[in-house]
Amino acid sequence: MSCQSPNEKDFKHPKQPTVIGYEYNEEGEKLNIIAGNVAITDLYLEYIQAHNDKNLDKIFEIDMDEIIIKAANGSVYKGRDSHKEELDNWFASSNPVWKVKWMVANTAQGKDGKNQNWLTTGVDLVQTTDGNSVISHHIVDVNFVDGKIKELNAYDRASEKK
Repeated sequence: MSCQSPNEKDFKHPKQPTVIGYEYNEEGEKLNIIAGNVAITDLYLEYIQAHNDKNLDKIFEIDMDEIIIKAANGSVYKGRDSHKEELDNWFASSNPVWKVKWMVANTAQGKDGKNQNWLTTGVDLVQTTDGNSVISHHIVDVNFVDGKIKELNAYDRASEKK
């Protein structure tokens, strides 16, 4: 047994990133998922704040031109103009407000050497219609490319009934 405390030991870090999971691409190939760059969380928080502020111009700025939004209800929105129009209607009808609960940055290592940077997040969403508020819990996978959002996939469940 060593008398050294853990912070005195000489830890060896592997030269290869630690694999934290796997993704299967369209061809069924198994791709490594490694821990991602947490710097993308700052951009995501800015994006969520823009949603809470109903700042369509800021959201439009962060979306890539060809963004794809896959909503939990099965709707798919292609392009930032479509996204902006849908958000404008949604903001007016139910005043949605998001609260980020957690975030995990991850990177899918492509076989071709092209990596995909993703942020998987948990958010609570409050929507208010006719004075009634409904809370739902969402898992959102967000793909970042060159400091912009390329794809967003949302999954949800209703809040616990009381």
